[in-house]
Amino acid sequence: MEIEEHVEHARHASEQGSKPAALLIAVLAAILAICEQQAKRADITVEEAGIRAADTWSEYQGKSVRAAIALDLQRLAATLDMPAEQDRAVRRGELLKQLQSDQQHYDSDPESGRTALAARARGFEAVRERSLARAHTFDNAAAALQLGIVLSTASVITASKLLLRFGYVMGAVGVILALIGATAPSLLMF
Repeated sequence: MEIEEHVEHARHASEQGSKPAALLIAVLAAILAICEQQAKRADITVEEAGIRAADTWSEYQGKSVRAAIALDLQRLAATLDMPAEQDRAVRRGELLKQLQSDQQHYDSDPESGRTALAARARGFEAVRERSLARAHTFDNAAAALQLGIVLSTASVITASKLLLRFGYVMGAVGVILALIGATAPSLLMF
């Protein structure tokens, strides 16, 4: 609906005899549509990465609790004074080995150990931060493009070359921001 409105502005400008303004409005409206789509896409990625990071940190926390329990049980079993019967000594040794193995597994399993989970969660957080920067940059680009369209439309109504120049400037700012959003959104993170 918003794009149709901009197309109508361009048509009106063309009918008024201001073809440069009409062309500028049409080009800015097209770039605006792309920027808004990219901003929405980045917002969705922010949400997805945030959920994945939270889920992974929850799994990390669960592994940490299980590792702590395994370590505590290992220490408890090691300090118990068990009778000298051979069966109990063997079971005690097996239990200690199993608990130590569990603890090492929870810490260092390459797929699901705490170290791997922490790295995966940090990766999701990095994706979330990059996508958030993209979303903000595309939102700013869309705002600049909208302002360029408004100024260009106003230039037709008032026959003001100055407003048309400002429309070009805001359009250029919007295009630059869109390019930054597409290639290096972290440049504008502050």
